[in-house]
Order: sequence, then structure tokens, then C-alpha cells
Amino acid sequence: MSMHVLSRNYEHTDARPSTASDHAISHAITSAILRASGIVLLMSLAVIHIVQLVPTFQQTPLLGVGYLFVIAAAVVVGARLVTGHPSSVQLWLPVAALGVAVFFGYAFTRLLSTPLDHQDVGNWACTLGMAALFVEGLMVAVGAYAVSHGRRLTLAPASTGNGASPHASGEVVATDRKSAAWN
Repeated sequence: MSMHVLSRNYEHTDARPSTASDHAISHAITSAILRASGIVLLMSLAVIHIVQLVPTFQQTPLLGVGYLFVIAAAVVVGARLVTGHPSSVQLWLPVAALGVAVFFGYAFTRLLSTPLDHQDVGNWACTLGMAALFVEGLMVAVGAYAVSHGRRLTLAPASTGNGASPHASGEVVATDRKSAAWN
């Protein structure tokens, strides 16, 4: 029976040390899952607005134009997730920002009568609106998690067990054990 002790200052395990390739594979899998989830959420947001596009244009044409912008933004941001970006902040900030913007747009049309939408003031129980709020909340949560996950992997790479950690260039460089223990 082996005992594992983990702390910020000391790390001991009888298991084989993780390698740079294990870390890279784990990071790639996590990144792929997050990006796929983000794409599904963005396309869900687009579909919710597509479903309401015709009736919205008939009742409030300016809001219909706003829906077109939301749909286009969701597609563009989704395409960015497909192509990727070396910085997790630059990749995921647009996802979270779109979620926040559309969330506030929904709240704005429910609180104030505007030329965009004067019929929905106080209508907080709209079924598709509630679905959109749920999707937008998940977009913000996944975006925030992906940024924090990406920063953690960038700032404190996983330890190789010998006081060194993989560098972005593929070489192994010495690191402080305190930062490696956070992974």
C-alpha cells in the first residue's frame, strides 16, 4: 500500500512520473472537449434566435435585425473555436462576451420599452427566452472555465516528477515545485 502526499511544497508518489507527452495529450483532449462544447452552445444560441426570426421581423423589425447580428456573431465566434487560437483568453473571451451581451439584451428588452422591442416589457417567462438565458449562462461558465484552465496549463505546467516541466517548445525546463503542485 502506498501513501500519496501532496502539498504546495512537496510532492511524492510511487506512480511513474508524468511526461511532457502525457501533459500535451491531456491538454489537447480537454481543449477539444471545451471547444466542441462551446461550438454546440453557440449554435444552440443561433438556433434559438433563428426559430424566432420570422415572427420577430413581423412584429418588431429592429429587434429582428438584432437577432441577425446575434446569429452572425454566434457563427463567427463558433468558427474561431474551430480554427483555434494560441491564447485561451483570445479564443474564449468572445464566447463569454457574446453570452453576457445577449443576456443583457434580453434583460434590457424586458425592463424598458424601446423601439427595438416594446411588446416584451415584463415578459420574463418566454420559453425560448429562458432557453436562451440558460445557453448564455453556460457560454459564460464554459468560457470562464476554459480561460482559467488554459492559463493554469500555461502558467503552471504539470510536473514531470523530477522538478522539471515541459516547455512550449517541447524541451523540459526546471520549474518551481510550488507552481507544479497546483495541477
